[in-house]
Amino acid sequence: MKTTHLMLMAAVAIGASSLTGCSDKTYEPDDSTLDAGNAIRFAVNTELTRAGDITTNNLSSFYVYAFTDVQDTPSLFMDNVEVTKNSTNVWTYSPVEYWPAGKTVDFYAYAPAGWVGLGAMNGPVAYESYPGTQDIIYAVCADMKGNTGMANAQVLLNFRHALSKVTLKLSSTNSDLQVKVSNVALSHIRSKGNFYFPTVTTSPDSGDGVGHWEDQNTPVPYLFHMSQAADDVITLTSTPSDMSNSSMGLGGSKYLVPQPLPWTSDGGETDAYITVMCSIYDSHTGAKLWPNANTPEDNIVEGSTFGDGLLKFPLATSSFTSWKPGYHYIYNLVINSNDEMGAIEFGTPTVDSYVDVSTIYE
Repeated sequence: MKTTHLMLMAAVAIGASSLTGCSDKTYEPDDSTLDAGNAIRFAVNTELTRAGDITTNNLSSFYVYAFTDVQDTPSLFMDNVEVTKNSTNVWTYSPVEYWPAGKTVDFYAYAPAGWVGLGAMNGPVAYESYPGTQDIIYAVCADMKGNTGMANAQVLLNFRHALSKVTLKLSSTNSDLQVKVSNVALSHIRSKGNFYFPTVTTSPDSGDGVGHWEDQNTPVPYLFHMSQAADDVITLTSTPSDMSNSSMGLGGSKYLVPQPLPWTSDGGETDAYITVMCSIYDSHTGAKLWPNANTPEDNIVEGSTFGDGLLKFPLATSSFTSWKPGYHYIYNLVINSNDEMGAIEFGTPTVDSYVDVSTIYE
């Protein structure tokens, strides 16, 4: 069985649960409470990560649903209000809302636009990640109450990533071999699922308040690289080639629905795995070493333009068997041979994490 070396980049922890029982009633504030110092204001932070991620620096707008009386009969207080960052880095929205006297407010925020609706606060958010190019974030501030008469009271939203991020790198460190890769993809990845908001605050210093996914379905392939001509074929070197940067792929790392990663057979119909279409040559003579007469039929790609074989690498490892929300999984595949030529060698896995950067605009 082909195995894979991989690097795991860990981020936020895992959470649970969702808001229940929301009404369509809009809260009308008492005019006596409309003091400018008691206006609801927002401040934001997210994790600072690689290009393509939504971060504190590039987040320019988000959307808010808010409810009062959540413990009794929830009432809609803010209905998908867009909050935007102005030229002086202050978060603004219109019309301005004020803290309701004697009531607490639960805030549910998300970005970018469109993937969350009102009904999501008391049920699942149906989402499709294909083609995997969009990061989505969410935040909750629960049981909040304004400080009447105290200026500059703010709702600090700590956004978390709802999806799993996957990066794929390939290399070959055997100078006697030349590995030429024509296509790279993830196979049998579930593209749809239901996301559930947490009901507690997504505090940056707590492992609580993390959303979760259920009912993942609709497996599809996610393309990292596809060679349409000989010039597109990638020759591996000892320096890892980031398939996420391939011009023939869809661009960037993939943002995917968190899900289990089954590997019950050698790349069967229900297994989730990496596929690499490639050929291996003697770097000195140019003779083709693989695929060859000993290559199993399952590893032969019929009709391949370049006569390639197919390698399969399970996405699950001894360390984990599923992807979690807010985690960045970096797979490093070092291809130095194959089962018909000798063992495929892999490096030592390492662990890295997101860097948290908190910013408050007052």
